[in-house]
Amino acid sequence: MSSTRPMKVSVLGMGMRATVFHVPFIKTLSNLFELHSILERSATATKSEARSRYGSEIKVVTTIDEILNDPEVQCVVVGTPNSTHYGFAKSILQAGKHVIIEKPLTPSVTEANELIQIAKSHSPPLVIATYQNRRFDSDFLTLSRLIFKGALGNISSFETRYDRWRPQLKGGTWKEQAGKGQGVLYDLGSHLIDQVLVLFGIPNRIFGQVYNSRKLGPDDFDDAFFGTFFYDNVPGSNIPLVVHLHGSPLSAVEPQLRYSVKGTEGSFVKYGIDPQEDQLKLDPPMPTGDPAFGVEAEQLAGVLTSVQSDGTLKSERITSELGRYLSWYENVGEALQASDPSKLYVKPEQACEVIRMVELIYESSRGGKVVQVPKA
Repeated sequence: MSSTRPMKVSVLGMGMRATVFHVPFIKTLSNLFELHSILERSATATKSEARSRYGSEIKVVTTIDEILNDPEVQCVVVGTPNSTHYGFAKSILQAGKHVIIEKPLTPSVTEANELIQIAKSHSPPLVIATYQNRRFDSDFLTLSRLIFKGALGNISSFETRYDRWRPQLKGGTWKEQAGKGQGVLYDLGSHLIDQVLVLFGIPNRIFGQVYNSRKLGPDDFDDAFFGTFFYDNVPGSNIPLVVHLHGSPLSAVEPQLRYSVKGTEGSFVKYGIDPQEDQLKLDPPMPTGDPAFGVEAEQLAGVLTSVQSDGTLKSERITSELGRYLSWYENVGEALQASDPSKLYVKPEQACEVIRMVELIYESSRGGKVVQVPKA
């Protein structure tokens, strides 16, 4: 399936995940991708949101089988509810097509491992690309640069938050339902976990709680979480590290705290969040090629406090790096063209590790105790 021509891509659904986070980048990177078709179950011969939005030349189908059986389709984007990821992805891989899939890859490690094995059983192997786009957030790129160049010294404490002020349910969304793969830990927590694993690897122990903080919706609908990752050592450091992850809808703070990181040589505190999602939600969306796309407001620049040679502290604002979700799609396009999953920035095995951490946080929450992280 290797090709130098644009990869023909089909997209499942017309929800926010598809229209905000995937189609804009597919259409921007016309040298790598061609938007071939969209699954829109409610479409008719005369009425289709997909055709209205993207043009009459877009093929619109109403069943997944039309995509699976179409020999022109080379890759399928799965941006559907989390509980459907495994079933759709398995069918797509078994049909011999590559998969671009929203995070989390699947609700369980067992399902994720099965998909990975199916992809590897093909020759050449099929690509499973999990959309951990927030590796390319402006603030995370900035923080990563500071950590890796040693600006903070050895990290002792790392706090990462994804809080909101949302005291009531939005309504009308599958994200507020209980069930397999549902809840804020899978939805937003998977981003935080992925970033932590990129920076520090797998922890030694985990403690966490997942709960319904507002007591709204189903009793087992989890709208808040916290997790603590304990590292006895991190490569290049000689001190232990504690990572705190938080997600809550009851945070009446503006702007929200995003990171608070403390090390032996300094600290970094950052409020506010990457602008790309809000830019993509504009009507009309900001073009991904706009010079302002991914540029964070200067007033949200994080504060780096450094220990000086005389022991005093000096603080300065650090302008955030350019946020660039487009980098994720460019990388996936290159891996698809080469039919080489090893080229992926976000490998499916890494996406599986994120799910393993989610499962361990749930295990800790159920038992109310610290759990050891088994070696994979």
